[in-house]
Amino acid sequence: MLYSKALICLSIGLVLSACGAIETEVEAETKAETETEVETETEAEAETEDEVEDEAETSIQKNVFASEVISFEAGEAAGFGMDEFPDVVLGPPEGKGNNAGSMDVLSLGIGGTITLGLGGFDVVDGPGPDFIVFENPFWVNNSPTNIWKELAEISVSEDGETWHTFPCTVIDEQVDDYGDCAGWRTVQAFEVDDDFVLDPQTAGGDAFDLADLGLTQIRFIRIHDLAESGATPSAGFDLDAIGAVNFTLATAAQ
Repeated sequence: MLYSKALICLSIGLVLSACGAIETEVEAETKAETETEVETETEAEAETEDEVEDEAETSIQKNVFASEVISFEAGEAAGFGMDEFPDVVLGPPEGKGNNAGSMDVLSLGIGGTITLGLGGFDVVDGPGPDFIVFENPFWVNNSPTNIWKELAEISVSEDGETWHTFPCTVIDEQVDDYGDCAGWRTVQAFEVDDDFVLDPQTAGGDAFDLADLGLTQIRFIRIHDLAESGATPSAGFDLDAIGAVNFTLATAAQ
């Protein structure tokens, strides 16, 4: 009898021990799964916080200038500025005021064409002009009716395939009014810092309004030189920069 009881107790002990081991394994697996879920949730929350921070930084960004060259087809007698290309046409302009033109430019050459983008931003239709193209014209003998200029035609696109063109039509050549052509309005000197906001009234350059073309949003800006002659290596339109006045985060990556 004693022997049988001992066997029974031993069997029960082994069963309980085995159950305890099973419970320990289950607890360990559950704990590991919980820790993994917590880590995953923590990582997701951190990524979300980073995204919110990025959006917050972007939402308060005050200045956007062209930051990428999509394509460049140099025309005849081009070459000036190529040693600094593409940086020479990216970022803010280096305006010199009414009586001097910047030398921080890229000469497109006769009939040359360049297309630029604003990185992760779109130009949108807002109050007044929406973007500005900066060349390097200047007043000859300090006369606003005698401008050294090199004209170009401006086109814009939202998808890089369908283009809309601002008509480069001479309004009054006697007083140097070239309407929606680029390359004839002088560029003022200004420093871009954290507090600077691009204002067409004070910055100078050739300002364009998307509403004139019935557009609400664009991503790419194309400049096509209209010169018929010029000397090497500085023939054609001299591009300094492109700045956005009204802009927003791009709605989708291209």
